[in-house]
Amino acid sequence: MFVIWQAAYVTIFQPSPVLRRVDLVSSLGFVAWGAALLMLVASGGGAFRSREVREILQDELARARRAIAYQNAFWAVMLVSLTGYAAAHFTQVSARLLAHASLSVGVVVAVATVAYLNRR
Repeated sequence: MFVIWQAAYVTIFQPSPVLRRVDLVSSLGFVAWGAALLMLVASGGGAFRSREVREILQDELARARRAIAYQNAFWAVMLVSLTGYAAAHFTQVSARLLAHASLSVGVVVAVATVAYLNRR
């Protein structure tokens, strides 16, 4: 769903020059969704579970997988930043677009890495 929303953001929801309330709500929704996905990665999905379940979810293998997910997300965000920096030399790149792309790529890579490693 997150990836579908990103496709809609790029194709349908083009930011207008004037910040409207609907744009603000849409942006806050995106930030909340991205933060929720990152919290689920950080807690292993057990943030709202009992203490016993959280202890089971915090085993060494789960921590190692999350560390790999964060490492992959970090490098993905660095590549987006480097690409944005290089593109800024040739064309105008808005800070909003670069921030959106960085956060989106970081969240998708972190969540996809955890999903991939948990299925192995």
